[in-house]
Amino acid sequence: MSVHEDPLLSRKRLRISLRHWRDQRGLTQEQVAEALDWSQSKVVRIESGRVRVSATDVRALLGLYQVSDQDEVVRLVELARVARRRAWYRDYEHALDRDYDDYLSYESSALAIETFQHLLVPGLLQTEGYARAIMAANGATYSEERVELRLRRQAMLARENGPSLCCVIDEAALHRQVGGPAIMREQLIRLREAAGPKISVGIIPFTGGAHPSMSEPFTLLTLDPTEDVLSREWTTRTVTDREDADRVAGYRRRFEGLRAMAVQHEKARLLIDTVLQGLPDGALTRRPS
Repeated sequence: MSVHEDPLLSRKRLRISLRHWRDQRGLTQEQVAEALDWSQSKVVRIESGRVRVSATDVRALLGLYQVSDQDEVVRLVELARVARRRAWYRDYEHALDRDYDDYLSYESSALAIETFQHLLVPGLLQTEGYARAIMAANGATYSEERVELRLRRQAMLARENGPSLCCVIDEAALHRQVGGPAIMREQLIRLREAAGPKISVGIIPFTGGAHPSMSEPFTLLTLDPTEDVLSREWTTRTVTDREDADRVAGYRRRFEGLRAMAVQHEKARLLIDTVLQGLPDGALTRRPS
């Protein structure tokens, strides 16, 4: 298990596994409660993820379910331990929009992040000034907490075992002067310099014409080689989906199509440079040699 496993995600995985093993043994929640001398409501709360579960309770359940695979026992006990920790983003409780903690639980544990944005630079590559201007434009409450939360999310990219990041951005996002020319210049330079071994930036030029996500940004999070999560950004909430495999697969195909339309590497940098040169009163800032 990753040292950066998220507590909320660990709780979800634990409850799914415990429900699986109960079903395998053909037991009802009432029978489990009776066998362990618990209240039935305790079993219900454990399987719904509404309570933190102790390692002792997990061992008791697995013993009842006759789970003999010690690797599985160790995995679930460790999930229980991680699930009892406080998630780092709980420091920003007031700044979490509806269901956003759900998204952050997946992002914090992701091996790879793939995101498409049509009007904005992706949050994981935004400068502080750009992020603050977005918050101001939207009249966001707790704006300073939101900005700090965004910057802390970016820190995971610098971890030695942090996730890879692949961004595809519509060229429209480069031209919208969020916060004015000075802030936008800083943001575009940041975007131009972001590409590296674990970060890639592709841009769909205006000349690419219509594409299938002109009005819908989305993100795909890879939690392990066989598990992807889809996140779609709506007006008032972030919606994550890991249960509908067909939908997730459809958005993966969409992302691959968008990436194929995008210019990459030097062509992407040249496109950013062209926009930089067109900013008012701003000479192009050269990359360090």
